[in-house]
Amino acid sequence: MKVGQWVRTKYMGKHDCVGFVTSNYPDFKRCKIRVTKCENHPRMKWLEISYSDVIPDSPDFTRVELDSLIDLALATYDRDWFEELTMQNE
Repeated sequence: MKVGQWVRTKYMGKHDCVGFVTSNYPDFKRCKIRVTKCENHPRMKWLEISYSDVIPDSPDFTRVELDSLIDLALATYDRDWFEELTMQNE
């Protein structure tokens, strides 16, 4: 699991949610995601879930999603991630 990775999960086993990883806790096999879409819970913003509950989402980003991730890479001073994202931007 990597920070910035887009994921899909079934919240409580039934609600389809999409978001990106903001924190990773490998010792506990858990991660925190920033929810961008959850059909039955539109106000949901954050989830902390087990790796086993994560279903990797498509790596194809919209222009707005890619711009947001680039901003996040800059804010976290993650040069490698920034360069990876800007390569997708071309």
